Amino acid sequence: MTLASSPTVAQGDDASTATTQAQGTIQTGVVSVGVITSRSGSGQATGASQALAASAWAAELESRGGVYGVRVDVDVVDDGGVPARAAQLALELSRGGAHAIVCCTTPAASRAVAQVAEETGVLLLSPTELTALGTAQQATYWAFALWPDDTDSLSATVAAVLARGRGSAALMTLANEFGERASTVLAGLLGYAGMHLAAEVAYQPGTMELRPEALLLASHLPGAVVVWGLADDLGVAYRALRARGYEGPVFGRTALVSPGAGVTGLGTLAGVRFAVPPALAPAAMPAGYQCSAAVEDVERRLAASYGGIVDLAAAAPVVDALDLVAAGVEQLLAMQLPPVPIATERQALRDALVGLPERCGAGGLLDLQEGRTSAVVPRGLIDVTVGRFGTLEADER
Repeated sequence: MTLASSPTVAQGDDASTATTQAQGTIQTGVVSVGVITSRSGSGQATGASQALAASAWAAELESRGGVYGVRVDVDVVDDGGVPARAAQLALELSRGGAHAIVCCTTPAASRAVAQVAEETGVLLLSPTELTALGTAQQATYWAFALWPDDTDSLSATVAAVLARGRGSAALMTLANEFGERASTVLAGLLGYAGMHLAAEVAYQPGTMELRPEALLLASHLPGAVVVWGLADDLGVAYRALRARGYEGPVFGRTALVSPGAGVTGLGTLAGVRFAVPPALAPAAMPAGYQCSAAVEDVERRLAASYGGIVDLAAAAPVVDALDLVAAGVEQLLAMQLPPVPIATERQALRDALVGLPERCGAGGLLDLQEGRTSAVVPRGLIDVTVGRFGTLEADER
């Protein structure tokens, strides 16, 4: 298996010195990481890839002697797709001395575990979004998401519209709090980019016909249309816009194409554009994309470990999370802290990750920042189009 993270083990006398320093820095000479996935339940396909990736990562790092002599134990457990079970597992891992938790397969479980992380003071790196428009949003200190939230996705969408030389966008969204927040965020992002919101239509959840609304939006001749809602109404809106003669780009909500989202028949959305992490469509990375080497490296590592049975999109944020933990441990070793209690080690690890510079992963650009739950840098997302057979393909302007 070749799923190792970047640390290399020193050789000869340097190895002995590094090991001695490591065991003086990390009280037990071991860093414990809990990985919670759904290897059963509705998200089992995604969860299985995440679990396999975590196990392969741990095995390879162990074969290399850990991070300068510090062993990284990875405990992979199954929440069965039940948020309450995920929260209980996270509590047990925290009480058992875990330095960090990587969780979960579903956003609902991740949010439940985020509460545990805040209450117990343990670092959480989530493969899913932790905040969404229209949900209660509280600032998190210990929890960070490695999947773009709605604000990240809208920011990348506005950048894609601007890159196409368009000066405006229109919005079709749900007639509820979610839609109201989407409108506020999109209007602000457009204004910041020197663009404007040309028109807006709000519709009821479950709407199956949007012909008048599509005609109204098309009449404003927007540079692009952003449909921010559910998969079914995205398809309804897209077909209505095309039938009413609108030929400009139509963008959908990134969460709809996330691993485990459960959207079937993506081919019915052929022609819709999304701003996504590169791991979802590595073949669609544009020429010169700054994180292409990192994406290709994770893809190669997973393929070498399991012969291609692991889904890159599902596994990528877990690999990115564990790579981040290893990089944080390296930082702690460089600091040469004296032996300290586990709570202090956790705090030091969190601070080390927040102090790391922006870095590339399979999920694009990542940067853990104070006061920001999402660790995704929107400009690292790529612009893709749904092809005729439901694949995500490079956008052709």
